[in-house]
Amino acid sequence: MTTLYGHRAPNTTARAPHWSDAALCRRTDPEAFFPAGIGAAVQQQIDDAKTFCTGCPVRLACATSAITNGWDKGVWGALDEGQRRRIVQRRPENLRQAIRDEWAKRKANPYFDAYASRTEQEDDGHVRWLIKSTSVTVLGRNYTPAQLGLILARGREPHGTTKATCGRPGCVAPEHLADDIVRWDRSRDAA
Repeated sequence: MTTLYGHRAPNTTARAPHWSDAALCRRTDPEAFFPAGIGAAVQQQIDDAKTFCTGCPVRLACATSAITNGWDKGVWGALDEGQRRRIVQRRPENLRQAIRDEWAKRKANPYFDAYASRTEQEDDGHVRWLIKSTSVTVLGRNYTPAQLGLILARGREPHGTTKATCGRPGCVAPEHLADDIVRWDRSRDAA
């Protein structure tokens, strides 16, 4: 037996517009905004994503949504994970202004620039220092290639001797470097 009212009418109401409809990244590979790991290549991917976001018409809405919804991974609205975490920790009264202030701080990383312009990524994950000089001056201080790589990997000044742990002579891949603190942490964890 069939009924006259046994079917439903199609839903013809349109979805309300959302800020993400106008996001430039909708037409790109989402992996570009979610770099994983540490090192110069990852930092370059983060910087590239932020640069891409800079031209997006909805970057303020994107950054605001990421902070208010607790999206802790990736680059959202030209802000990386650390930048969003700093904003959340400050608990600003005006979130939009805090985001704009964080954007204004964006400067080139002099450590990354010094490292990237003098190194070359090899196919097997190692990084080679390209110039003969074994030190470079950044912000008025001299660093070895390994020390520069460690700063990129750990986000802090090196302590004691900094050298590669991969066994490859001359490798300065940030993820392959350890100073006294890293070696001490590893020996403590192993014990």
